[in-house]
Amino acid sequence: MRVIPISLNIIAIFLVLGIFVGCKDSQQSRQASVLKVKTQTIAYKNTNLNFEYPARLKSVQSAGVYARVQGTLLAKNFKEGDIVKEGQLLFKIDPARYQAKVDQAKAQRQSAEANFIKANRDWQRVEKLYKQGVYTIDQYDTSRANFLSAQANVASTQAALDDVNIDLGYTDVIATISGRIGMRSYDVGNLVGGSGQDVLTTITQLSPIYAEFSIPNTDYYLMRGLENSRIQVEYVLNNGRVYDKIGKLDFVDSGLYPQTSAIKARSIVDNEDYKLLPNEFVRVRLKGFEAQNAITIPESALLQDTQGSYVYVIKGGKAKIARVSLGQRVDTHILVNSGLKEGDVLILNQLSKIRDDNPVTPDSDSQSGTENNAQN
Repeated sequence: MRVIPISLNIIAIFLVLGIFVGCKDSQQSRQASVLKVKTQTIAYKNTNLNFEYPARLKSVQSAGVYARVQGTLLAKNFKEGDIVKEGQLLFKIDPARYQAKVDQAKAQRQSAEANFIKANRDWQRVEKLYKQGVYTIDQYDTSRANFLSAQANVASTQAALDDVNIDLGYTDVIATISGRIGMRSYDVGNLVGGSGQDVLTTITQLSPIYAEFSIPNTDYYLMRGLENSRIQVEYVLNNGRVYDKIGKLDFVDSGLYPQTSAIKARSIVDNEDYKLLPNEFVRVRLKGFEAQNAITIPESALLQDTQGSYVYVIKGGKAKIARVSLGQRVDTHILVNSGLKEGDVLILNQLSKIRDDNPVTPDSDSQSGTENNAQN
């Protein structure tokens, strides 16, 4: 067998080619390991805020319907659960005894008026003749006293007539407020009013209606100083729908409750269609607030670990963890109280592939001051 010698020059050529190819592959590998990401450049801006809390509905007022005079119930003029109007006749109590008292008081007043007319005529005559020296001072004083007594008796009998007329009016039991009437406590034919505290039924006013809730002190700090008239209140029902009328903030308490570090508040809204019921639980959404020079980020850019919330930002071509303190949610975004500043470059996607200090670069769609709502 003949051995063919290989030129050293040929070997050198292959070695150079191998080194060149290896360097090229290494460069391509490094380029491939730099992850392209979508970004948002952080900028301060004024942001509208909404606050949402659980609330309990409460009637503005509820009134008992009382029997103010004693008597037998003759009629009931409503159905339980009806909507009644203020002044509407609800019950009728037997008026016979009170009508008799009115008739008697009228007669007494008429008698008193007749006595007054006579006493007044006598007084005028005696006064005239006394000045002429016909009557003595004792006769003058007696006539004047009779006149004054008759005058007082007219006033007394008129007051007595007014009093029994009031009792007669109480035999018509009327609604003192408008609202939904409850169950009756007595039936027709029952004797009522014996104790003076007999509640025949109750009426609950349904429109307008209150919603009572508590505001955490951290939220109230943002609301402080804002006029209540600027705040709109939406009502989110149990089925998720928003009530079609807008309420307003009616009351905010003067101090925090130490047990809850919250402040009690109340809103009010029209409820003419009676869709809202007392003691129902809803959620109230307070609108009309604005955070000045705020930073918001997409919730999709937020990550969590055992130490809390964090995001990734780009610094020196690498992904860096930035710990953040969060505030109010704003639709699909969230307010950042601390941890980011204007000019930071926030990473929006590829979050599951990124680790701290990984090399990254913004892709061609990422622009300064814009936001890309990409998902992982």
